[in-house]
Amino acid sequence: MKYTPTINNRTEEGLYQEEMEVKFCQCDASHRLKLSELFRILTDMADSAFAFRGMDHQFLMENRMVFLITRFSVQVLRMPVQTERIRVATWEQQIERAQFIRNFCVWDKDGNPLIEASSGWILVDPVDRSILRPVQFEEHFPGSLRPQPEEKSGAPDFVRLRLRDSDEGVLRGEDRKIVYSDIDGNGHVDNARYIDMAMDILPEQLTSLPPETVQVAFNREAMLGETLQLFWKQDGRKVTVKGMAEGKDSFICMIDFAEG
Repeated sequence: MKYTPTINNRTEEGLYQEEMEVKFCQCDASHRLKLSELFRILTDMADSAFAFRGMDHQFLMENRMVFLITRFSVQVLRMPVQTERIRVATWEQQIERAQFIRNFCVWDKDGNPLIEASSGWILVDPVDRSILRPVQFEEHFPGSLRPQPEEKSGAPDFVRLRLRDSDEGVLRGEDRKIVYSDIDGNGHVDNARYIDMAMDILPEQLTSLPPETVQVAFNREAMLGETLQLFWKQDGRKVTVKGMAEGKDSFICMIDFAEG
């Protein structure tokens, strides 16, 4: 997506953007934006883009629709740092079967790209938890989607992530019980919390490095009171982390850290 100098939010071309400052509370000990906070910013931008069109979370819930993220692919050129002013933009790229593909770009104050990301979302009925077809959203709210298939993201293509706890070199992390502070308004673990959980079990020599590429798949919602079994495997500066609950994969992520 091409950087535009305007600061006002825009939707006439299907693009929504905001300018913001990276806060101290969003950063790690290196004063870089935490990976989990980046995910919160991006998912909040997706919500804001719909709210700007008059379809906020409450409105969609009342119409028995909620968007749930299923996957993320992120390319980090440079992680923003404490007090830095950044511009974040999001737009709908296209629909792939049941997936709504939404892209993001983060720039610094001079218009240099910092982060590019692509995400997949499914539409769910919050009452019976059934997956809704994209055409049902378009029929219910005609013209509300503004796909831009030509505006692709610079993030890596989605890959199928795999990690079996029986694989050679796989390590077991400490189990993680799901508690009150993990749960979001949808009644399950906030997606960014999975990233914190993954980072928490990794050694400091990795977490002190900035992330370069990240892929995450959200497979099953973990609920309050459940216990996540965490597994991880390291290959150089690349790690794969998986969380399982009730015998099923809840999330799996692959993080490739940059050189220090």
